[in-house]
Amino acid sequence: MKLMTSTFSIIFALLFITNTGYAKDTITAEDIILIFKRSMMHWNVNYDKLEKNRSGAACIPWEIIDKNFVEEKIFTALGYGFNLYDLKIAKKAALEGCERMRRASKIEKTCKCEMLIYNEEVLIKFKNE
Repeated sequence: MKLMTSTFSIIFALLFITNTGYAKDTITAEDIILIFKRSMMHWNVNYDKLEKNRSGAACIPWEIIDKNFVEEKIFTALGYGFNLYDLKIAKKAALEGCERMRRASKIEKTCKCEMLIYNEEVLIKFKNE
């Protein structure tokens, strides 16, 4: 009986995830970093090859982020820095660059610049965290 209940619970959970679309539509931190790195490559900058103490920020349009965006789109406003003294300065450099690009692109109402990454450490915070 216990085995049957456990099996039923697993099947129910899998069906719930599949039917709600949660499994395929959930956006992860890794997805956001993928978009960021693709966006950087659009400007011929390879984040992974920047010198250490590197940082990245992006203006994330949360209202329109979906799996299609993850697979194909780029962020319009980015900021980054490298060879910086510490995390505090790295954040400042990345966020200031992102804000300048955000204003220049006139997208202040569609997104907010957020810190994403420092070296390989993912810093993005989701609203439900």
